[in-house]
Amino acid sequence: MTTETTTETPTPVSTPAASTTTFIVMEAAACMPNSCWGRYRRIAVVEIDPAKLPEGRTTPTMISDRSRGVVRVVATWERCHDGITERCAAGRARGSARAMVAELNG
Repeated sequence: MTTETTTETPTPVSTPAASTTTFIVMEAAACMPNSCWGRYRRIAVVEIDPAKLPEGRTTPTMISDRSRGVVRVVATWERCHDGITERCAAGRARGSARAMVAELNG
């Protein structure tokens, strides 16, 4: 009685290429009531995957987890008054967001 043994070489499983994510600062106009006449901004630090962005775009269209290319929204500064100088609330929030992005992108 002969026994046959077959040895099969395992086929390598292809794993998707590890995509690199980057962190960016995004801005949008904040929704305010009509009684507020100034300009108010919404500033966010967003983690994006450039491979998942639509063709020809470098940034997402909105500050949301649902937007294409967005992995997550890391931090937001809501309803910051956008004044003339960088000492306004929006200017200080931009500075904080840029510092956070520099630290995260390392």
